[in-house]
Amino acid sequence: MRAANISISIFCLSLVAGTNARADLLNSIGRFETNSSKCEYRLGDDSIQKCRVIQMDRKTATITAVRFIGEGKIRGSSLHLTFVANAPAQTTPLRCRSGRCTLKATDWIAIVSSVAKSKFDELGLAKGLPQASPAKGDCQLNNKQLRCRARTMNGEILSGVASL
Repeated sequence: MRAANISISIFCLSLVAGTNARADLLNSIGRFETNSSKCEYRLGDDSIQKCRVIQMDRKTATITAVRFIGEGKIRGSSLHLTFVANAPAQTTPLRCRSGRCTLKATDWIAIVSSVAKSKFDELGLAKGLPQASPAKGDCQLNNKQLRCRARTMNGEILSGVASL
C-alpha cells in the first residue's frame, strides 16, 4: 500500500511539473503583430516596397523573427521579408503570455543570422518555398522605430523600416 501511495505522489508531482513547464513555454514564445502606416522594405536591387503589417515572433529568450509584410502584385496576395535575429546579451523586446506578445522595450539590438523572402497568393497559400539564406546584419528598435538590414552570402542587401 505504501508503494502505491509513493507512486501516486510521484505521478501527481510529474503532472504539476509538466504543467509549469508548458506554462513557461507558452510565456516564452509568441507573436506581436501591428499595422504600420510608415513601413517599407527593399528586396535586393528592387525598388522600395510599401508594407502594412509588422510581425515579431519570439522564438526563444534571445531569438526573434522580424517580418515585414507588404502587398503582392495581385489584390489580396502578399510578400514577406523575414529577418531572424539573435540578441545573446539581452532578451527579446517582447513580453509574451499564452502565445500573444506585447512590445515591452523601446530599445533593442540583435544580430541577424538569416533572411527569407516568401510570397502568398490571395487565399493566403504559399507560392513556393521561402527563399532563405544565411546573412549578416542587425535589427534595431529605437523609440518604436524598427530597422533591419542584412547582406546575404551572395552580396544581396535586404532591409526594412517601420514605425511601431
